[in-house]
Amino acid sequence: MRIFVALIALFAAGFAHAEGDGHAYRPVVESLIADVIVPAHAAFTAAAEAEADTMAGLCAAPSPTGLENARAQFRDLVVAFSRIEMFRFGPAREDNRIERLFFWPDRRGRGLRQVQGVIATADESAASAQTLTGKSVAVQGLPALEFVLFANGSDALANEAGFRCRYGESIAAVVADIARTLEAEWRGPFAALIASSGPDNPAYRSHGEAFQDIMQAAAEQLEIANMHKIAPVLGETPQSAKPRLAPFWRSDATLPALRANIAGVAALLTEDVAALLGEDAELVASAQFELRQADALIAPLAADPAGFEAVVKSPDGQRRLLAARYPIDGAETILSERIPAALGLIAGFNALDGD
Repeated sequence: MRIFVALIALFAAGFAHAEGDGHAYRPVVESLIADVIVPAHAAFTAAAEAEADTMAGLCAAPSPTGLENARAQFRDLVVAFSRIEMFRFGPAREDNRIERLFFWPDRRGRGLRQVQGVIATADESAASAQTLTGKSVAVQGLPALEFVLFANGSDALANEAGFRCRYGESIAAVVADIARTLEAEWRGPFAALIASSGPDNPAYRSHGEAFQDIMQAAAEQLEIANMHKIAPVLGETPQSAKPRLAPFWRSDATLPALRANIAGVAALLTEDVAALLGEDAELVASAQFELRQADALIAPLAADPAGFEAVVKSPDGQRRLLAARYPIDGAETILSERIPAALGLIAGFNALDGD
């Protein structure tokens, strides 16, 4: 895997340069927060609250229709989450919120075994949102809720309101609470922290730094999509593909989630960012073009009624997913290298490198 060069931290001289080189970062950052980041978090909150209500209704009155609605709403929730998945900094770092929402990858299956253990033992401390928050991050997020709703034994939820349903209701309540907290932080305290960027700010000494964090998050999301969500799934041949290494394969939400990852990044490539780049504004159009190419390759697979596992093991699915990696990589390069170079930002290695 090529070393991922990203926008991590400016050195002291670089910070001053970022604010004093003629680039007006503050209005761009403020517009990204107000027009892109906050609305995406609000949509996630709405989807999470809808799923919490749907799960409560299912447990109160089990029915095949109720289970179908809970599953459909879960897929909507995954898509909404995938648009804000990239924002792993700031509020998402507090209280392990991102891990509590999305414990993935689970390479050794430890999280899965914990979820199975909760269900097998009917651990009542997991059936209350208040006590569930104190348990392992692996048993209180979207992968855990997916297992409750889609794994073996889940069809029984249509007929009985047992422990499994109450556990799922508890997970949905925790997810909704985290979603509300993230949205509130981006609307209030964290947005105010960014707005007050300066020498005395404990997090951001310049608005250029905040801009870097946002662009870095977008670039990292593309690397995760490419190297961790697509690459491990593809085999040497379609028959050797490993679809169950992907997130949300049980709910057949993998590809819609991947499209939402791409759309979330594309939403940050605004006219304000292009204006900030000045004579290098074409970089925004180039990145948008690459992302459109990737989405065009994935979209037919996401719509295929055969489902994710069958699609990945088909020659067309293999070809399209392999081809999609190239424009995703191209957009990542623009975000991680070409845009910071055009703005004169000093870049380092991101956390995904392990350095």
